[in-house]
Amino acid sequence: MRYGIYIGQTGGPITTRHREHTRYIRTNNPNSAYAMHILNNKREYGTANETLKLLKPCNRGLKMNCWESFYIQIYRQRNRLITEQLTADCNPLYEQAYLPRDPQHIP
Repeated sequence: MRYGIYIGQTGGPITTRHREHTRYIRTNNPNSAYAMHILNNKREYGTANETLKLLKPCNRGLKMNCWESFYIQIYRQRNRLITEQLTADCNPLYEQAYLPRDPQHIP
């Protein structure tokens, strides 16, 4: 079974962000689209090593926001995003851009 993908960002360690999402799941906190997806769909969730992958290391700020938006667009076009994240705005510029088949090979 293929599961949806959640794209997010963090300025700190990725394991810290995983603990935040886990806490949101345990407390039914709607501040996390990932937590809401787990709760709404009665999905299991794993450890940080099992469920997370760093897509693009970069500094916080506008650059990180742009990369997050870009990756969301890539996975949206491939119908791979979790439903709770489909509400994010699309950037029309990305609609015109060449998007590689494998997002892992983006420089």
